[in-house]
Amino acid sequence: MKGWPKSVLALLCVAFSLQATACQLRFAAETDFPPHLIKNDEQHWHGQTAELLQALAAKVGCNIDYRSSPWLRSLMQLKSGELDVISHLYRNTEREKDYYFLGPHHLEAIWLIGKAADFKDVRTLTDTIHLKPAPRIAVLNGAYYGEDFAAVQRNPGFAALLVPISSIQDKLALLNADRVDAILEDRSVLHYWQHHKQKSADLYQPIVQVYQAPVYFGFSKKSISAAEFAKLQQAWLAMEKDQTVRSIQQRYQPQL
Repeated sequence: MKGWPKSVLALLCVAFSLQATACQLRFAAETDFPPHLIKNDEQHWHGQTAELLQALAAKVGCNIDYRSSPWLRSLMQLKSGELDVISHLYRNTEREKDYYFLGPHHLEAIWLIGKAADFKDVRTLTDTIHLKPAPRIAVLNGAYYGEDFAAVQRNPGFAALLVPISSIQDKLALLNADRVDAILEDRSVLHYWQHHKQKSADLYQPIVQVYQAPVYFGFSKKSISAAEFAKLQQAWLAMEKDQTVRSIQQRYQPQL
């Protein structure tokens, strides 16, 4: 590069430096999971989870590549390294073999949600077995609803009520179309539907709490190195310290 102007050399150095540090996080995102993941008419992502990940990515100099993928497939792709990160992942020792966990980013409270009049005598999940007519309850393929739910699910009478769905999208539409009588969903989602006056949302109420636990961003150990994850951890801790995490959470869930 002898004879090149110093200004050109400086620009080249900056360009090479940016190229070396640039990264892209492949993130599994459903298109309708308010208040956590919301895709607007301009195809831009916002919502509590989306904005937490955007802030995190910005701190480590990464971009986000949003990938539409059903939950069960997303878990498999994260394990294989085809995805780099997913959200709302429960943490356990088995999963820690394949994923790094960052957070928690949300305290998830899963409820049986339906019309109160249809479930007026229900105090526990097993009470639904005795309802006439038998209710249809939508559950997400591959989702974890806790050990108590797993125990009840082993009852053939309860298992017969469950309607597996592949995507978290359109659960309210399923209820309104009378394709199911109830869903298992995070209470924050119902609160968002009702706060934003979505169609018929006020007809539905939380009936029985099924499970509550913190959820995390899960990063693939196949595609993210230990050193890269350490940088993500440092960035998250900085976001907690400067109240970025709390500020974004309260923007979408002011009741927190």
